[in-house]
Amino acid sequence: MASSKDDLKARARQMLINGDEFEKIEKDTGLRQKDLKRIQKEISSHF
Repeated sequence: MASSKDDLKARARQMLINGDEFEKIEKDTGLRQKDLKRIQKEISSHF
């Protein structure tokens, strides 16, 4: 179960980097907006 969630997070991360909207990512991955914002914060901290 954990590996599939990690896979979803990796997919969402790539979608965020590509510039996809939160709504599309939520629909495709099933992750919550809270999770997406956390991933976005991690990405932003690298730049």
